[in-house]
Formats: sequence, C-alpha cells, structure tokens
Amino acid sequence: YLQDYEQVSAEGPATDEVMMERLAGNPVHAFHLMKRITVDWRHIEDQAKVDHWRGVEEAMRNVGVGVKLPREEDLHGAAQALIRLHDVYNLNMTQLVRGNVWGVESTAEMTSQDCLFMGKHSFNLGLYPRAIQWFEEAYTLAGEESNTTVTQEQVNMFLNTAIKAYDENIASQVDNEEEEVHKEDFSASLRDDHNKKKNEKVPKYRLGVDLTPPEDAANFQALCRGEQLLNESYQATLSCFYDSRDDHYLKLMPVKVERHHWHPELLTFHDVLTDNEIALIKLLAQPVLARAMVQGAQGKGNTISNTRTSKVGWLDDSVHPLVAKIGDRIQRISKLSTNMASEDAELLQVANYGIGGHYNPHHDYLLVDKTEKELLHNIHPRELVMGDRIATFMFYLSDVTRGGATAFPRLGTAVWPSKGSAAFWFNLKKSGHADIATLHGACPVVHGSKWGIKQQVDQRARTILEEEMWNVPGRIVEDVKKASVHLRLKGFRPSTSKRLPSIYV
Repeated sequence: YLQDYEQVSAEGPATDEVMMERLAGNPVHAFHLMKRITVDWRHIEDQAKVDHWRGVEEAMRNVGVGVKLPREEDLHGAAQALIRLHDVYNLNMTQLVRGNVWGVESTAEMTSQDCLFMGKHSFNLGLYPRAIQWFEEAYTLAGEESNTTVTQEQVNMFLNTAIKAYDENIASQVDNEEEEVHKEDFSASLRDDHNKKKNEKVPKYRLGVDLTPPEDAANFQALCRGEQLLNESYQATLSCFYDSRDDHYLKLMPVKVERHHWHPELLTFHDVLTDNEIALIKLLAQPVLARAMVQGAQGKGNTISNTRTSKVGWLDDSVHPLVAKIGDRIQRISKLSTNMASEDAELLQVANYGIGGHYNPHHDYLLVDKTEKELLHNIHPRELVMGDRIATFMFYLSDVTRGGATAFPRLGTAVWPSKGSAAFWFNLKKSGHADIATLHGACPVVHGSKWGIKQQVDQRARTILEEEMWNVPGRIVEDVKKASVHLRLKGFRPSTSKRLPSIYV
C-alpha cells in the first residue's frame, strides 16, 4: 500500500480533490484502489484478529461507518473496465501495464498477479486473444519480479488453457464458414469472381443502414479510436458556421454550428453552456445520481446492464430556474417545444461516465420498432400517450482526456466531448418512421470522466416553425388510438402534472 501511495504521490503535489481525480481518473490506479479496499483490506482484517491488533481492528471498523466502501463486485467492475478499454482501443499491453494509458503517462504500474487476474476475467468473457495477451504479459512480469506475486509456472498453466480454448474456437469458426460457403448460390460465386478480376478495392469499413451486427461493432470501435470512416469528398462538404436558427434572440448572438453529417443531419452547437451553469448542474445532480438502467427483456421493465455503465439523475423545472433556462435554450436552437409542464419533453437526464463508462450502440426511439402486442402489453400507457422520441439534444459538461466520443457506426462519424457544446439529431424521419441510421453509442472513457445532459423531445411536442412539420404515419395514429381506448377502459385519464422520466434510458 505504501509503495502504491508513493507512486501516486510521485506524480506531483496535489490537493485532496486533485488526488481523488488522479486516482479515479486513471484506469490502473482505479483498479488498484478497488483491489486495496476489497482484497487487501480483508487480509489486514484477518491479521487484526490477533490480540495485539485489537485497537487497529476497532479503528478499521470505524472507517466504514457512514461511508459506502467498494465491494468485490466493484473490483470486478474495475477489471472489466480495463478489459473493455484494452479491447475497444487496442491498447498496447506492454505500455498499459507500465502506466502509459493511450499516451497518458503515470506511475500506475501493474504486477504479474494483476495481469493474471485480468487474463482470467478476459477468458471468462470469451475474449481468448485478449486473455492470451494478459497471460503472456503476466508470464514476463513474473520473471522480472523473480516470481514474488505469482510464479511463471502458475501463469503458464492458465496461458496453455487460453491457447487451447482459442484454437478450438477458431476451428469451430472455420467449420461454420465452410458450411456457409456450400450454401452460397452460383450467381454469387460468379459475381465474386467478376469483382476479383476487376481488382476492385473493397473499403475496410462499410457504411449504411444494412450493416450486420459485427460490422456495426467494428465501425463503432474504429470511430472510438478516432479513425476516419467518411471519404474525403464527403468530408469536404462538411463545415462550421454561425446560425441564428431563425430566432430573433439568436440574431444578436448566433450559435456556432459544426456539421458532422447531412442526412440524417448531425450537428454540434458549441459554447451553449457556461462554466458556471455546468458547475451548478453537476451540483444539482449529485444527490440524485444512481446506476443507469436499460429497457428489460422483451421491452418489460428496467434493469441494470453491462451495456450501459454510468450514473444518471433526473432534473425538472422545480429543482432550479436554470433547468427551465436550459430548456428554453434547447427550444430556441432546435425549434422544438421542450415544455415539461405540457409534457412535450422528458426531464433533463444528467449522466456521469467514469473509467470504462460506456453505452453500447442503440437507438433513442422507443415505440416505432415495436409490434402492436409489445406496444399494448410491454410499454407503459403514458409512453404511448406521449409518443416517441423525435429528437435528442445532448450537452457535454466536461472535456475528456481520452475516449468518451458519441459514435454513429452507420453514419461513419463521431462527436467528441467538448465542454459546453451540444450534439443534436432527429431520431425519427419527417414521416414519423424510425431513422435506423441514427444508431449510436457512448465510447468507453479511457482517462478522466465524462459528464453530459440529455433532453429527449417527444412526438407530442409541437414544432415552433411549423405545427404540421411532422406527419405521423397511419400505423402510429392507429396505435395511439388503440392505446387511448385501452386506457379509457382501464379508467386512465391524462394527468396535468409534470411528466415522469421514461424508465428506459
């Protein structure tokens, strides 16, 4: 413990706040912190049971009074965060275990035992290639440490098991691919031969709405790493500009706009929140932050999931005048009503992503992709009355040292966090149908932390420029009619109170 403390202190003098940021903002330091409090702490408690340690044991018990200390599941969470970062960003293993996390140098080094622990986690997750890398590094470090934390013989046993599992997995994939080849039709074979003869250049990444799940995942990870997926000719059409958004107030101070994509339109509005506003929002959100939940299986209920690792809280107009002020700002810029009292929009959702914090690719709309049965039986009646999420307006409340982008794998572009800026896009087309191209996800945070605010504008909201800009398709109208009849039969009457946030975030 003293050696770890000395390592962290060697990074320079710091206040308590800076020291906490240094510990929590570095994935290796964070892992060591979880390990000290969960594993090492138990060893000290065991030693404290000897009589002459009685006073120390009592003092240790008092440490936990009124303080929520990390548990073993938190240690596993920190390990999974490191594994996720290693996998998504393809981090250099040798540099990672020696304190260099994607170019950010620190004294946070890992032991052979740490690497063995990470390898076991990777293996249990089915990430055999990554497990092999961790075990190989553990083997090297065990030699450098003269087998003090674990022996090379112990590591070698796990390494051989991982290599065997990986070989069996590859063999199984080859067998499946051979079966698929036999199923291909003759015309496809001719087409492939023709393409080969033309020596056509096949792009590394394919874009569009017809991507397979593996292609979506590959694009997402490439964007998280900062790779450019759009071709140069398309990039040349994108620009930054000032825009008054047809608002009289904004004519005096136009918004700084950055275009990331044309159809569907994806924009970033820069410098739309001040530092003081950001500090106040964080302060207001702290007491209500809780682990984020996602929509449950078959659209039922809500549940904690590893697909989203963050803390979220909800704020309405009654909390502070700033909440209404932000809503008004969103309304002026987006031209969509954000009046929570008339239930045009959901409550402001504040999110905080720590080390490895992420959200797997998903769509923000909730209803348009559901069957009639799912709409009537699995979705809360209030959601049906309010309508689907037309658009998303997402503020970034912090810069992120490494990682944390919002990536759109089917569009081939990403929005990187910039303190005070906001990303904006429509989830539905003007027809009211789902825009499946808006699939997006939050890239894992590598170093530092990420804060954001999200405002979901619902289908019931009226546009300011045109009342009939959004033409709801017949299917949605029918679904809402059926829902209304269903609700009347159940004795439900629309409430005039503020809308509760959706449980599906």
